Formats: sequence, structure tokens, C-alpha cells
Amino acid sequence: MPKTDLSVVATNACGWPNLSKLENGDLICVYFNAPSHGLLEGDLVCSIQKSKQRKWAKAGIVSQRPANGNRMHLAVGIAQNSDLLCFSSGFLLNDQKFVGFAGKWLSRSSDGGLSWTENQDPKIPQKLRNTIPFGRIISVGNNTLVYACYRSQGRGKASESWVCFSHDDGWTWDRYYKLGNNDSNEVALCSLTESTILAAVRTHVDHHVKICEFSCKTKRWVEKGAVTLPMQHPADLIKVGRNCLLMTYGLRNRGLMGLAARISLDSGKTWLPPWTIHQCGPKANDLGYPSTVSIDKQGNLLTAFYTDYEPLYKPHSSRYRVLIKRWNIFEWMTAENQKIVEDGM
Repeated sequence: MPKTDLSVVATNACGWPNLSKLENGDLICVYFNAPSHGLLEGDLVCSIQKSKQRKWAKAGIVSQRPANGNRMHLAVGIAQNSDLLCFSSGFLLNDQKFVGFAGKWLSRSSDGGLSWTENQDPKIPQKLRNTIPFGRIISVGNNTLVYACYRSQGRGKASESWVCFSHDDGWTWDRYYKLGNNDSNEVALCSLTESTILAAVRTHVDHHVKICEFSCKTKRWVEKGAVTLPMQHPADLIKVGRNCLLMTYGLRNRGLMGLAARISLDSGKTWLPPWTIHQCGPKANDLGYPSTVSIDKQGNLLTAFYTDYEPLYKPHSSRYRVLIKRWNIFEWMTAENQKIVEDGM
């Protein structure tokens, strides 16, 4: 793989990046700016890649850390009026140790990520105030926004997750629904139709990804089954054609550390075999959290992710970075399947 397939968004940042494409073609990447799994002080910030350019430039502070704390968890999306939204949460720290939850806030940008206003008391249900946001804030139908959040019960124990709805472009959030009765942790949402949401859901006991489907009519979640093996998580889920879905996810099995992908040609009913789109080598210990956007109808994609080791960047391979991988979905498909995807674009 040529080095030019990768671009650096940030160095010394653990990341958990979230990638969005604006109507004007600009790309926004929101991420945690400290090289730690949440035990260092840090902010949520964003970088911008202008349309048809390859260089990333730092932009605004999305969510600024409180004293002795950080802002690290995030769910990001675009409102109906084109504003950028970011739910965030974080930890309170003492000597690099967790001592409390730093609250759940909602940031909004009306200028493409250059500046953000932050509401530290958003109108969300009381039950969800101490939950962790994750993934994308999506649009369903003409006037509804949806985001997902979860609550961990500790290592090796089942987690709980919910989806929450807004009908006024993200100013207030009222209705919420629990995602199933079984283990559900980090949830990637995808709007399948005007009344159906599909989710790629990380479990917390053995860390595989399962597919779940929500009906806005019946208000019920149905679990569709596992789509990865244990320690292959979390996932991002996007539409790349009328009935074609792309799931990108982290490979966190020792010796296989990297990123993988699977495609469904029938709206998530069945999935083609997985393949690896990037590997960081056996020296990587921490990576993943891909966030993918389609940039044209020729099958070109950008996937943001983070890693603590990237062998292409010698002599400083061992360093936390937020990276962007550029790749083409058609290079991994048969001519017949490519035609199915192209006809739906």
C-alpha cells in the first residue's frame, strides 16, 4: 500500500474520530486530542479538509474540558438546517485516575466547524444524562434526528444502550427506546428507510458486532445476529447505494490489528465475506474506531481511524495518531456486485 493512501489528521491524539461530509464537500473530523484512553486531560476538537484538497487543518474546539477533566466520548451528525451537532461526555480525573463523570453536553456549529456553542445542560431525558454518546447523529424522515448512547456496567459485563429522538432539529430530545434486552454497547446508526433504522452494535462481553433493526412504527428493536468475531469492533455503518450497506470495523485480535469491512447488497439481510482494508502490524496495541464517508460515485471512500502504531511512519511509528485511509470499494468487489452498487447510487 503506498504511503499516499494515508493522511494524518492529528498526532499524539488517541482519537475516537468521527468523520462527516458537508453539503459543500468539506470534511469534518472530530476527535479527542490527548494520547490516552481517557486518563489524560483533553478536549474534543475538529479538523477540516476543504473540498478537493488533501490537507487537514485544525479548526474549532468542539467541547472544552472542565478543570481536572476531559471531553472524549462523542456522537456527531448534521442537523436539518445544516448545523453540525456533537453530543459529548468525559471523565473527571485525579492523578490520571478516573474519579467521576464529567457530564453530557451538546455542541452546535453553524459555520462548518470553525466555532462551536456548547450547552452543558441539554434537554435530554433524565435517564440518559449519565450515558455515553457514540457514533453518528442521523436523520430519519424529514424532521427527525436520532442518536445512540450506552452505559457500561464494567469489564466483562453486559452493557445497556438506547436511542433518543428529536423533532426540532436537535434543540430538545424527548422520546427514547432501549436497544434490546441483551448486551449492547457502542451503537452505529444508519437510516435504512424513513421508518427503519439499522444499527451495528458492539457487545461488551466478548466484543463482537451484531446487527439490530428498529421500526419507527412499532418502536421495537429486533436483533438480526452477529456479523463479526470476538474482538472485532466497534463498527461504522453507511449506505453506499440504494440497497447497499458498508460496515467498517476494527480488528483488535492480537496479530491481526487493523481495519476490516463487510458489504450487504440487500439492506442488511445478508453480508458478503469480510476483507481487511488496512493493517498496522503486530506491534500495534490499540487502534480502530473507523468512521467512513463516501466521497463520489466512483466508489472512493475515506475512513478515519486511530492507532498507537503505524509502520509507514518511521522512525516514529510508535505514536498515537488520527489517520485517514483513502480506498475504493470497487477494488474489493466482483464486476457483477459492482454493477448492483453503481445502479443504486
